[in-house]
Formats: sequence, structure tokens, C-alpha cells
Amino acid sequence: MTSKQRVALAISHHAPDRVPVDFGAHPQVVEALVSHLGLKDAGGLFTEFGVDLRGVGPTIRRQASPICYADPTREVTEDGLYIDLWGVGFRETSTPTGTYVDLAHCPLAGEVTDEDIARHEMMEPDDWDYSAVRAAASAQSDYAVWAHSRGTFEISWFIRGLDGFMTDLALEPHRACGLMDRVQERLLERLKRALDVAGDLIDMVEYNDDVGGQHGLMMSPGMWRRYLKPRIAEAFALIRRYGKHVRYHSCGGIHDIIPDLIDIGLEILNPVQALATGMDPVGLKGDFGRHLTLHGGIDMQEFLPRATPDQVREGVRRLVGILGEDGGWIACASHNLQPDIPAENIVAMYETLLEA
Repeated sequence: MTSKQRVALAISHHAPDRVPVDFGAHPQVVEALVSHLGLKDAGGLFTEFGVDLRGVGPTIRRQASPICYADPTREVTEDGLYIDLWGVGFRETSTPTGTYVDLAHCPLAGEVTDEDIARHEMMEPDDWDYSAVRAAASAQSDYAVWAHSRGTFEISWFIRGLDGFMTDLALEPHRACGLMDRVQERLLERLKRALDVAGDLIDMVEYNDDVGGQHGLMMSPGMWRRYLKPRIAEAFALIRRYGKHVRYHSCGGIHDIIPDLIDIGLEILNPVQALATGMDPVGLKGDFGRHLTLHGGIDMQEFLPRATPDQVREGVRRLVGILGEDGGWIACASHNLQPDIPAENIVAMYETLLEA
């Protein structure tokens, strides 16, 4: 059975030969695993761990630095601020765990006018080169190939600042909606161009837009339904028009809106932050398993960093027995693996998944 067939069976809620698996990790984790396993390079990890999915997408035409948060860096200031395609600034931050890139500059924070929003320089679809997307997808045709779009809400509040954007939603929603519409227009055009080039070779598309925190949504469900749901529905509708599976990424506790997401076409939920309120993957399997494929859910906040390898094996076997029943699960950690997770535990997790 190919990886593509394995993932397709899981999404259709039929049991494949084993649970399909995915992989994502902080760069320091990748380096540690390559050394721990004696591999030549990072590419060997995907073979070693039996990873069933591969991502493709356009490449940036001009880039000032490889250091970035999510979108490429278009400018590096003299004081070390990395400015992305949306005009948002980030800085590198070193912690005891690892080095990260954190939000440091919201270009439309504070008092702004509608004209300021209309004039703000943003990512343009022409910033990207789509010519290699098809070849990349074709080269990985045995795998479940996925494309990616960032999300309108997160980019909008990065531009405006969280306080300013949420205040606009509450008091001047036309301003927040105007900003979101400018962002969304560009995101969907970029995605459309990638699908026009290689849509027949792509299996799923992820729309990535964090709306949850550890203890629940970042706004009321009512506000989400009024202002975000229609825009997410538009993105999902585009993906479905091309006949692709719809995957949605949001960290945090988003249990309250999962029925809404299903209603507008969600099929695959990622990353299933297991310790966030309402996001226990076993509970989600019981509540929504007939409608959703869960993608992720192996806790990397407490379990993977602190368990022993034997405890990891035991815990993963339990999840395989519950989440993998009748398909509906793509197994991986509840977010990118972090440097505080011992390499032995990561290896134990994947060895157990491949045995199942």
C-alpha cells in the first residue's frame, strides 16, 4: 500500500494497513535526530519514520534572509528586525529550550484610518514563482501531497496588533473586515494559482489560522461565527471546487466551533492540541469521529518531553487502538516537535506507530 492510498483510506474512515503518520519539528530537533540516528541528512528522517505526507508550494522570488516566521523575509533592518511580505516584523529570541522567531512589530498598531489600511503594502501573488509546484508534486506522487495557505485572521491581527484588531472587531468591525478582505483576496489568489498549476496532483490543502489559546477561543463563538466563519467558508469552498480534501490548522481550544467547521466542509483537523481545553483527542474521536479525521494529537507539551521511552510506547499504542479504529487519524505530535523532547522518545513514538 502506498502512502497516498494509506492516507486516503484513513480520511475515508476505513482502516489502512497501519496508521498513517506525519512529521514536523523545530530545526534543532531535526539536527539532533539526524545525529542520533546516524543519518546523512534530514531527508533520511522521512524514510526512517515512514512519513506518509509531503508538502508542496510556490517559491519566493526575492528573499532578504532565510530567517522568518511563516512568510518570507523581504527586508532586514539595521537593528535586526525581520520584515515579512506583509510588513510585519519579527526578531530571533533565544530561550533555554531553543531559538525562535517572535512577533516584534505590528505595522498598523495604534491609531489608524481606513486609508492607512488601504495603503498598507502587503504580499502580492506575483511575489511567488509557481513554475516548480507541479514537478515537486509529481516527484512525490506515491505520497499524500498537500498544499498550504496561511489564514486571514492571524495575518490581519499581526498587521494591526492583537489589541487593535480585536478592538476594531468589537467597535469598528468595518475596519477589521476591510483589513481581512485585503488579506484574504491575496491569500486565495496565491492558493488558486498553485492549484491551477498542480491541482490534479495535490490531495489536500491546509488553511492555517490560529484562533485558540490554551483555555479556549481568542474571541466569543458568536464573534467568530459573524466575522471569521464566512471567510473560512470561502477558503474551504475554493479548496473543494478543486476537489481537494480540506485540512484546517488551529492551535488551542477550538472545540466550540468544530461543528461549524464541519458544517462548512472541514474534513481534517490539525494539530489537535491535546492539553488545550476541550481538545482531548479521545474525546474528539467520540464527539466528531464520524465526520472528521484527526491529524496530530500526541501531546508534546507534557507527555513527550517528560515520559520515558517505554511510557511513550504504551501511550502511543493506546492512542492507536482508539484514534486509529476505522481510520480517521493521521498520527503525529500535537505540534512541531520541540528541543525539550528527548530524541529517544521521538524514535519510540515513530517505532510504535510503524508497528501498529
